[in-house]
Amino acid sequence: MKFRIFVLALATALLSASGALAHDGHPGKGKRPPTGPNCKMARVLLRGTLANDPAAGDTSFQLTATKGNHKGRAYVSATQPVTISVDAKTKIMRKAKGSPKTNTLDSLAMGDRALVLAGACKGDFAGGAIPPLTAKFILARPASA
Repeated sequence: MKFRIFVLALATALLSASGALAHDGHPGKGKRPPTGPNCKMARVLLRGTLANDPAAGDTSFQLTATKGNHKGRAYVSATQPVTISVDAKTKIMRKAKGSPKTNTLDSLAMGDRALVLAGACKGDFAGGAIPPLTAKFILARPASA
């Protein structure tokens, strides 16, 4: 009886191990392309001042970039100001001293100090190219006096 249990356990272990080795990953979880839709994204972090006063309904704003992370340095050394797009998923936060926080693009003002987290496809940076950016998060404060 003990031998039968041992053989059954051994067969179960071998079948599960062979199934695990034969499985090549979850469907749809393959490598993402370097460019195009559903590409592997690179994070771009930029700091600077707003170069325009965005109005309600605008889909982009301009930033005079002064500092950036590794990928963002390409935008800092590019011609200024840099145009950054926004979409419905972009989170915006502007905090002025003595007033409540605002979260709309038209609440940003020219000269505001801004920190922008944006994304672009990793493959689009090949060869020193500077791809267009779409902001994911914008943190702004009024210009210092």
